[in-house]
Amino acid sequence: MLRALAPLAIRQPTRKQGTKRNMSLVNADSGPLATSFFHKLNTVVMVSTPLACGSLLFGDSMVFKPFEILLGVALPLHAHIGMNYVITDYGKKMLGKSAVGPLRGMMMGITGVTILGLAKVNVMDGGMVSCIKAMWSGSKKKS
Repeated sequence: MLRALAPLAIRQPTRKQGTKRNMSLVNADSGPLATSFFHKLNTVVMVSTPLACGSLLFGDSMVFKPFEILLGVALPLHAHIGMNYVITDYGKKMLGKSAVGPLRGMMMGITGVTILGLAKVNVMDGGMVSCIKAMWSGSKKKS
């Protein structure tokens, strides 16, 4: 019986919805490429975070700096794409359809400033891990 129905299933045309392979940074949640990139960023963040935090155990070293720089770009991009999903789902419902564009623009600005800020911290101020470590080491006041 299944063999008799198999040719019918093969002959049906497939829908080509969402096969566009380009990705917009402003509309970062649209299409399969954006979803694939978002999931790859999950893996990058998941692998890079423990490697970047290796400087907590082994002291500050240039070995861990590339992972901090990678996190400085991957974390804001991951948050940007994730927040675009939130804007798509809830921006229309809460603020109306006309608010989605400005919200996406604001998110693009926030992401850009975050990437630049983390780049400054990673290059000039010793890195993200040392900044986080300084929060728990206590400040030594100079008299």
